[in-house]
Amino acid sequence: MSPLAWLTLAPILTPLGFGLGLLWPWRRPVRVGLALAGTGLTLAFALGLLLATADGTVLVGELGGWPAPFGIVMTADRLTAWVSVLGAVSALLAVWQAAADPDPAREKHHLFALMQFLFAGVQLSFLTGDLFNLFVAFEVMLVASYALAVLGSTREQLREGFRYIVMNLAASALLVVACGLAYGVLGTLNLAHLAQRSAELGPNTTVTAVGVLLLIVFATKGALFPLGFWLPGTYPALPPAVGTFFAAVLTKVGVYALLRVFTTVFAQEAGVTNTLLLLLGTVTMLYGALGAASQREWRRILSFLVVSSVGYLAFGLGVGTAEAVRASVGYFAVSVLVTTALFSIATVAERASGSRLVRVRGMLDALPLLAGCFLLCALTVAGLPPSGGFVAKYALVRAGLAEGSLLALLAVASALLSSLITLYAMLNVWRGFFWGQHPTWLPIYRVPRPLRASAYAASALVAGLTVFAGPLFARADATAAELRDNMRYIRGVLGDRPVVIPEPPTGEEVK
Repeated sequence: MSPLAWLTLAPILTPLGFGLGLLWPWRRPVRVGLALAGTGLTLAFALGLLLATADGTVLVGELGGWPAPFGIVMTADRLTAWVSVLGAVSALLAVWQAAADPDPAREKHHLFALMQFLFAGVQLSFLTGDLFNLFVAFEVMLVASYALAVLGSTREQLREGFRYIVMNLAASALLVVACGLAYGVLGTLNLAHLAQRSAELGPNTTVTAVGVLLLIVFATKGALFPLGFWLPGTYPALPPAVGTFFAAVLTKVGVYALLRVFTTVFAQEAGVTNTLLLLLGTVTMLYGALGAASQREWRRILSFLVVSSVGYLAFGLGVGTAEAVRASVGYFAVSVLVTTALFSIATVAERASGSRLVRVRGMLDALPLLAGCFLLCALTVAGLPPSGGFVAKYALVRAGLAEGSLLALLAVASALLSSLITLYAMLNVWRGFFWGQHPTWLPIYRVPRPLRASAYAASALVAGLTVFAGPLFARADATAAELRDNMRYIRGVLGDRPVVIPEPPTGEEVK
C-alpha cells in the first residue's frame, strides 16, 4: 500500500497498539503518558486524513493486497475524515479527564487500555468500507464499551449496563441478518459495490426491506425514539470520563452509519427510509427536550439532550435535500463538541458540589469561569445566536421549510419547540446550580486544576464553532456535495473499470 493508503489504517492501529501496551502493569504516570500519547497520535493521523481528502480524494487501503470488492478495504473521504477527527478530539479530552481524575479501582482493571480499544473500534466503524466489517467494528467497539459500562460493579451500573448490552446485542444480531439479505440480493458487502449493484438493480422491494432493517439497527445504535430508551439511564451510571466519550461519540457512530448508507449506498431507495427518518427525528427531538426538562440531575438532563440532538440529525437526513444534508454534517460537529463540553462541565460541577443534583444554588462565585462556559454551551445546545448551534439549527429549519411537505413542516415545528424547551431546561440548570445564595451549611469541594482545564478546553472548542462557522459550513457544503454524488466514492474505491467476478478455481491451477 502507498503511504497515503496506510493513513486509513493508522487511526485504528494506533489506539489498538497502545491499548495492548497498556495491559502491562505500568506505574500510573507511565499509563497516563501512554494513554495521552496514543490518543494524541490518533488525532494527528485523523488530521492527516482530513488534509489528504480535502480536495475530494477517496483514500483506499487494501488489506493483504486484495482489491475491492473482493478484499477488506479501509476507505476515507471527506465525511470519514471529518468524523474521524471529531471522534479523536473527543477521545483526547476524555483521556485528559480520566488522567486528571484518578480512579484507582477502575484503573487497576485496565480503564485506560479499555478506552483505547473503544477508540480503535470507533475509528474502525468510521473507516471500514464494508458492511460486514462495520458489524465487526461495532462488536470491537461494543465489547470494550460493555466492559467500561460495568467496570466498578455498582448496582446502578450493573442494572443499566445489562439493558445497554441486551439492546446492542439485539441490534447486532439484526445487522447480521441484514448483511445476509444484502449479500443474497446484491452479491456483495463492499459499500461502493453495494451502491453500484443497487443502482443497476433499480427500485427493488427486497433492497428497500434491507434498507429498513439497517435503519432499525443504526437507529438503535443512535438512540432514536423509541429505540433509544436505554440511553438516559445508562450514561449517568458510567465513570465521568467514559460517560463523556460515550455521550459525545457512540450515538454518532449510528448516525454516521445512517449518513453513509442512505446517502452513498442506497441513495435511490430513499423514499421509505427518508420518511421513517423524518418521523423518528420529529418525535426524538421533542422526547429528548421534554425528558431534559423533567430531570434534576446533571447527567440525566444532558443524556436526554444527547437523544434530542440525534433527532435533529435524523431530521436533516430525512429531509434529504442538499441543504439538509449540509446542515446535518455541520450539526454533527456542533453536537459532538458541545456534548463533550457539557459532560466535562458536569464532572467539575458534581465534584465541586459533591452532588449529582443541579439544585445546589449559588455556585457562581466559586466557579465563575465554569458558569461562563456553561452559558456558552447552553446557548449552543439551545440554538440561540450567535452560537454555532444557531447556525446549524437555522440551516436545518430552512431546509425543512424549503422541502415543504406536511411531515417536514411538522419536523420544523418540533425542532423549534424542542429548542425552546431545551433553553428552559438549561436556564433551570443555571438558576438551580449557579444563581442565588449558596447555603452556608453546604461545603464546596476543591476540584483539581487539570480537571477544570479539560472542561475549559472543551468549551473553547465550542466557542471556536462560532468563530469558525464559515469554514466549518464550507467544509460541510463540500462534504454534502460529495455525498449527493456517490459516483466519486464508487470510482474512488472500485476504479473506472467494471468489476469482473473471477471464475471459480478448477484445481488445474496447481498442476
